[in-house]
Amino acid sequence: MSFRKINILLSSSFAALIGLTSCSKSFIERNPVDPVTEPEAITNASGMQDALVGVYASYRATSFYGEDLPIIGDVSADNSFIAASNSGYYLTPYQYTFVNNDANYTEMWKQGYNIILNANKIINSSPTGDAETIGEIRSQAYALRALAYFKLINIYARPYTDNPSDSGISITLTDSSAAKPSRNTIKQVYTQIISDYKAALDSAPAYDNSVTLSQYAIEGLLSKAYLYMGDYTNALTQAEDVINNSGFSLVPSSSYASFWSNAAVQQNQQEVMFEIDANSINNNGYDDFAGQYANGYSQIFCDSALYASYSSTDVRRSVLESDTTLVAGKPRIVVHVNKFPNAANADRDNIKVIRLAEVYLIAAEAAYRTGDQATALQYLNALAQTRDPQLTAYASSGTQLLTDIINERRKELAFEGDRLYDLNRLQQTLYRNGTPYKGLPLTSQYITIAYDFYKRIAPIPLDELNANSNMTQNPGY
Repeated sequence: MSFRKINILLSSSFAALIGLTSCSKSFIERNPVDPVTEPEAITNASGMQDALVGVYASYRATSFYGEDLPIIGDVSADNSFIAASNSGYYLTPYQYTFVNNDANYTEMWKQGYNIILNANKIINSSPTGDAETIGEIRSQAYALRALAYFKLINIYARPYTDNPSDSGISITLTDSSAAKPSRNTIKQVYTQIISDYKAALDSAPAYDNSVTLSQYAIEGLLSKAYLYMGDYTNALTQAEDVINNSGFSLVPSSSYASFWSNAAVQQNQQEVMFEIDANSINNNGYDDFAGQYANGYSQIFCDSALYASYSSTDVRRSVLESDTTLVAGKPRIVVHVNKFPNAANADRDNIKVIRLAEVYLIAAEAAYRTGDQATALQYLNALAQTRDPQLTAYASSGTQLLTDIINERRKELAFEGDRLYDLNRLQQTLYRNGTPYKGLPLTSQYITIAYDFYKRIAPIPLDELNANSNMTQNPGY
């Protein structure tokens, strides 16, 4: 049974297992997440499918992929900046002024565990019905749980490559919201993530569309988890299998702009392997994430250093628009982000989770780190020259080759939410100093944050600490 076929009938009404209330983003009041009730037991494949649709819909919440995840990962880093004339959204992660009761990080934590608990309900169920259908549904639940754990561990804990024995987040594999788990180690959490993705692959559905997890989308996510663990041999193996056998292709340069402007669900295996659906019925209204960039609040802009890194023939520059704005009556240069142009349209931009382009970059970095620089260059150039047909092929080696791969990763995945977590896993200092714009007054416009600064990872929410005596806080908060 296709998820897409029933998506219009069943949006985000699936019951959550933990309560969420409306919270504020700075001084702006946010709409509450979907109503909360206790779910009924899953007794058959139809009920299992309905529950799965609810988990997919939970990813669209503004406190997860619907807004916070793709935005905070960039505004907390060096890809974007918030205009001085803003409506109050995302100022605390942008300025690094958040504390342990910050609404952004409280909401993401709650919604992440909401997703995990609902996925647990599906995974632990014993429904009647067609075994193949049940297996495919459970496969997607495993993958959705793994993805939620992956996002949470990157937000609330240090990278695996720092100290795998350090405190991670809590692993909960039951569907009870009454549990009070302690924190597992980072290694234990990643072990669970890998286990879940592998369980998902055991009965993964074949590709049907871009908003349903399928075999090679799951394998791409698995390769990313291996990359973040520093397990480069397995990362390369999984990434190469996707590149060579999935049937997916990179979007050609001539179609790049139209690819991003197309808000429809894809069925052509071009570029996007999995994305969160946001259509004319199921969307976040005024809180659509794309509206933060353009056609809405329009208050987050591209960093000038990032913009300058794209050559004039790089098609990725075509979704960035240099413009002027008035500050104190004087024109100032800004760069608008038009990568997500449908915030004001009926059918909204789907939120990309894994694209073939990223798999090429995973393969390039993993090949480099396993000592195969020739293969690393092959994958790097395959992507870079698709994006810029006039680019002279990279011929770098050694540390410069790694720098080129990371720079291409930044350029390719800009505004999709990974930049801060890439800087963290690379243990790099964050320099936000490329946005002069001739005196545009921006709060925290220039910033340098060392890798070991405690706010490079988020606080465990105060609400969680108050409710769970077994929970511990990250150092510094």
